[in-house]
Amino acid sequence: MRAGADLGLLAVAGVAYWQLGRQTSGAVTTARSGTLGIDPLLVAAPALALLAGTVLTLRLLPLVARLAERRAAGGRGLTAALAGWQLSRRPMRGAGPVLLLVLAVALGMLAIGQGASWTRSQSDQADFAAGAPVRVLGAGEAGPGRTEAYAALRGVREAAPAVRTELPLSGDRTADLLALDTAHAADMMLLRRDLAPEPVRPLLAPLGPRTATTGAQVPAHTTRLDVTATLRGSPGTGTSADVTATLEDGYGTPYAVPAGELPADGHRHTLELPLPGGPLKLTGLQLVVSVPRGQAEQHRLTIGELTAKAADGSARRIPLPPSWKVSSSSDGDVSSPDPRTNPKPPTVSSSPLTVTYGTGYVPADEPWASASLTVRAQVAQAAPPEVTAVATDRFLASSGAHTGQRVDVTLSGETVPVRIVRSVRELPTTGDADGGALLVDLRAVNRVLERRYGVSVTPTEWWLRTDPGATDRVAAALRALPDLDPSQVVVRDETAAQLRDDPFGAGPEAAFAAAAGVAAALAAVGFAVSAAGSLRERGAELAVLRALGAPRRRLARMIAVEQGVLVALALVVGTALGTVLARAVIPLIVLTTEATRPVPGVLVRLPAGEVAVLLAAVAVTPLVVTAALAVRRGDPVVSLREQGGE
Repeated sequence: MRAGADLGLLAVAGVAYWQLGRQTSGAVTTARSGTLGIDPLLVAAPALALLAGTVLTLRLLPLVARLAERRAAGGRGLTAALAGWQLSRRPMRGAGPVLLLVLAVALGMLAIGQGASWTRSQSDQADFAAGAPVRVLGAGEAGPGRTEAYAALRGVREAAPAVRTELPLSGDRTADLLALDTAHAADMMLLRRDLAPEPVRPLLAPLGPRTATTGAQVPAHTTRLDVTATLRGSPGTGTSADVTATLEDGYGTPYAVPAGELPADGHRHTLELPLPGGPLKLTGLQLVVSVPRGQAEQHRLTIGELTAKAADGSARRIPLPPSWKVSSSSDGDVSSPDPRTNPKPPTVSSSPLTVTYGTGYVPADEPWASASLTVRAQVAQAAPPEVTAVATDRFLASSGAHTGQRVDVTLSGETVPVRIVRSVRELPTTGDADGGALLVDLRAVNRVLERRYGVSVTPTEWWLRTDPGATDRVAAALRALPDLDPSQVVVRDETAAQLRDDPFGAGPEAAFAAAAGVAAALAAVGFAVSAAGSLRERGAELAVLRALGAPRRRLARMIAVEQGVLVALALVVGTALGTVLARAVIPLIVLTTEATRPVPGVLVRLPAGEVAVLLAAVAVTPLVVTAALAVRRGDPVVSLREQGGE
C-alpha cells in the first residue's frame, strides 16, 4: 500500500480486462506447432481483477478505523468505546483475515454467477439457434400442402412457413434475409426480451398484410382439380401451350402447379391438377407458348369451368372470380427491330373467362433465333401494401441504412423494395451472417412478387409450435417421414441439451467452484488463527480490564463487536466486489464450443438464494470462532502474574 503496488496491480488488471474485451475468440494459435490453445487472458484477466479488487480492500481498513474511533469518542458505552479504540489503534491487525474472507466471498460470487449465467446462456443459445420449439429445414422446393401436413401432426399447435436467402452487401459481407409467416410465428418465435424494444407479437404485427387475397376457392379434401379449357390458334400449326395454375394455400403461400399441355386446336380439353387435399385458392393461370416463325398468330384461351374432385369420387363445380388481369412477356434472342415481331398485349373478358393475345413472330431470316411467350391471367387483387421489415443493428451498420429507410432486396431473382420499420439487436437463427439480418413477412413479399412479376417464393423451412411436453413426439413423427432426413429437424430442447453437455463450458464452472471452496476453507482457518492470536496477544490487556472491574459479559461483547465488524466489512466488500467482477468478467469468459462469444450475448445471473447461502457458509466459521473466543473464561490473576514475570 505504501509503495502503491496495489494501484499498479489495478492498472495491470485493467489492461488485461481491456485486452480480453477486445477479443472475439478464446482460442489462440501456437506459433511453432500451429495448434489451437486456450488464450491465457481467459485465466489471467479474471485472476488479476479479483486480486486487485481484494488488495484494494486494505485501503478501507484505515477508514473503518477512523469511523470506529469517532464512534468510540462520541459514545457512552464501554463496549463500543473499547472496540472502537482497539480498531483505531491497530487498523491493520485484521488485514489478513479480512482479505481471506473478501477473496472467499468474491470467488464464491464468481462461481455462482458463472454457473448460473453459463446455464442461462446455453438456454439462450438454444432458443436463438432453433428460433422455435421445432424447426424443419426443407430439401428442395415444397409443393402445396406441406405446411398443412406439418400443422396436422399430433402435438403441433401452429406452423409458420419461411424462406431464407442471402443478401450481398458492400465489403464482401452478406446479410440473412428471413421471410417468415409472421402471423403464425408471433407466438412461437424464441426471442429474448432484451434483444428487442417490445415483445414479439407487437414487433411482428405491422409486417403482415391485413387483408386476404381473392380467388376461386378450392374446398378441403380435394384431391384433383379439373380445368376445362379451350385454346384456339391458327389452324394447322400444331401449336400447344404449357399451362400452370397458381394455387395459394391457407397460409397465403402461392404455388405454381403444372396443369399439363393444352393443344391450340380449338377443342375443349380437361387439364388435371393433382392436389394434396386443400383448402386452396386458385389465383392465376399461366400459359407458355413458342413464338411462331415468319408469321404472328392470334390465340384465344377460354376457361370453361373448374371442378373439384374428392377421394370418394364426389365432384363440385367451383365458380371463377369475375375480375381478372392479364399480362404477357416474351423472352428470346430475336434481334429484328420490326415492331410486328413483338406480341400484342392480351385482353380479357369474363363469363366465361377468355384471354385473347397475339404471339408475335420470329423473323424467317434469323434461323438461330427462338423465343417463347408467357401469358399470365391473375385474379384482380387489391394493391398490396409496401413490404416492411425488422432489421438487426448489425444490418443497419453494415448497409448504412436507418429505420424508416427503404432498401431493395432480391427474391426469386426479382427486386422488392422494403422499408425498415423496426430495429432489434439480434434475430433468432440469423447469427452466422457478418452483415446482420432482415426479417420480412412471407405473405407480403409474395403478394408484391405476384403482382409485379407473376412469380413467388415457396417455403424452405417451417417453424412449429408444439403442445407442452409434446416436442419429442413431434420430432419423432417428423423424422419418421419418408421424404425428410432426420438431420433436417432442429429441436430446441435437443440443442440445449447438447450445449449443456459441452465440457468446454463446464470446465470453468468446476474450476470456479473448486477455487471458491478452497478460498472459503482458507478464510475460515485464517480467521480462526488470526482471532486466536490476537486475543492471546491482548490477554494482559483483558486481564487488566477484568481486574479494574469490567464485567466479563461486556468484554465478551467487545470481542464480538471487534471481530463482527471485520466479518461484516469482509462480507459487504466481498459481495460488492464479486457482483462487479461477475457482471464485468463473466460475459467475456463464457464461450461457445468454438471458443467464440455466444450469440446472443451472456446475461449475468446472480441468484439471490444461492448468494445468501454462500454468505452464510463463509460467515458461519468466523462467527462461531468469535463466539467461542468471546465466552472463553480466562484467569486474570494468571495473566497479570505472567505479565509481571512472577
